[in-house]
Amino acid sequence: MTSSNHFAAHRSRRAGRDRPGWQIYRRALDLLQHQEWDAALSLLAEAEVVFRTTNDADGQWRALAAQAEIHLSQGHAHLAMARALAALTIIEHLDDPHACGLMAWRAALIALRHGDYRASGAYLQRAQLCLDMVDAAPPGGLLAATAQLCAEVVRWQQVMAQGRIDRAEGDASIHEVRAELMRHLLAIHEHIAEHCQSAPEAWTGITIDLPPPMLTDHSPSLLQRFLAWWRSILAPHALPNRSAAPHLLVDDPLLIEEPPAKAEHAVNARDAPITDSPVDESARAGEVSADAPEDRTPRAPAASDVSTTPEAASSVGGLTVYTFGTLRVYYNDTLIDQWEGVRSRSLFRFLIANRHAPISKERLAELFWPDSEPELARRSLHQAVYCLRQTFKRVMGDVPVVLFVNDCYRLAPDVPLWVDSDTFEEAIAAARSAWSRGDMDGAIREYGRAIDLYQGDYMAEERYEDWVEERRIIFQSAYLEALHQLARTYQERKDYPMAIMLSQRALSVDSCDEDAHRVLIGCYAAQGLRHLAMRQYQACATALRSQLGLSPSDELEAFVRRVIEKTE
Repeated sequence: MTSSNHFAAHRSRRAGRDRPGWQIYRRALDLLQHQEWDAALSLLAEAEVVFRTTNDADGQWRALAAQAEIHLSQGHAHLAMARALAALTIIEHLDDPHACGLMAWRAALIALRHGDYRASGAYLQRAQLCLDMVDAAPPGGLLAATAQLCAEVVRWQQVMAQGRIDRAEGDASIHEVRAELMRHLLAIHEHIAEHCQSAPEAWTGITIDLPPPMLTDHSPSLLQRFLAWWRSILAPHALPNRSAAPHLLVDDPLLIEEPPAKAEHAVNARDAPITDSPVDESARAGEVSADAPEDRTPRAPAASDVSTTPEAASSVGGLTVYTFGTLRVYYNDTLIDQWEGVRSRSLFRFLIANRHAPISKERLAELFWPDSEPELARRSLHQAVYCLRQTFKRVMGDVPVVLFVNDCYRLAPDVPLWVDSDTFEEAIAAARSAWSRGDMDGAIREYGRAIDLYQGDYMAEERYEDWVEERRIIFQSAYLEALHQLARTYQERKDYPMAIMLSQRALSVDSCDEDAHRVLIGCYAAQGLRHLAMRQYQACATALRSQLGLSPSDELEAFVRRVIEKTE
């Protein structure tokens, strides 16, 4: 979407903000200005239900984003991330790169609150791409540069964990990187604040409707809160031994203390690659020709034996692949974001999904070039494989990634590999096992691990490809199972905010999910919020009628009558 088209769409949305829900939403924002968090949160939840009932996606994502800000200000980072990701999912369907970029920026900050530098880097990269589309990004690729600093923190953590440098040297290096990270974050904040003032028509929906209290107000007290908040975010997580660097950030952000002196070999370790995987000459030769025979030299253990975590894959020079949502591939924490050729990225997705068995070149040619003559399709396949190899060669050197043997292609089994969908399946299986044994805490932990991994539909970029649909449905069903089990458990424990958040995530996947509607109705009713319970029931009935031509089940009708009677 161009900048002018985005502004036009923005004005169009604002013109329709007299629809149901917006008055409630504006009242919530008024309460936010007076820091009445709980009352504002209740109104935002009510507004979000109304927006969802009336299919007002613009209002729905803003209500979710504002809830995320409140949860974050109250120290509930997990709830904040859940709301932010739900808002981001809705924005993606609105073709609004400006809002998407700013929401990704907020998600990056929340990820840092978790101490998750890897995820924060990914969101910062996403914010850079989206804001570049509307010429609203901070100058000089600042968001992308900040993402690289996040990757550098992770890299130093890995070097320390491997024992390649001692703790004091590692702490000093991380200290320096995180001080630079702080400066970058403040620079991004200043850019956003400046553009909020200079382009009110384009930014008013963000400065008012996305109210980050520490980012959009220039008053000294709020700025100090912002700085204090960032110290609390950056201080607890990355340093294994915080006593080694007691002055991570001094009170004055402009007078950041110099890090302790580092030994010479620590500097050398920083400049050197983490791993140096030898490759024999036959493997190098295999990188040149798509049809070269596979190297028969005995190899290291398979990737599944080498790596069970993304950190382990990175630490030994492997690949980390995120398949839920937008495909993200890392090598040694370097994001591979430049893919040679138009088909190489899709080809890699297919090889990842089918990596446990070789794939014949005939099948690949027919799958990706079904309308081409066989010989032309074969040449196109060879070109795509060559481009894919060149993509990895640019960051991995001569390490072979794609092999060809017996007229079949496959990913090299000796390249350490971590794939999020594998860990997701393991977590679901472990949760089911724990549940069957009556180990509720274990089940909650594993189901929680699974939903944290699920950042969107499996292979979302291949939405219309038959080869991925079956696995996508299986993963989505498992994800909904996790949400349902957790939501019901938290509801029984009277942790209603968590149960509500999980059920709302389920409805963002399937708006006709009666189980999720039932939990929401029950949670609202248990808190005496009869009007919200009724609105939720109406939202359920509307979704079922409009999408499936059905009415709510008799069981749900009976449940609604019971819980509503209790609140009268």
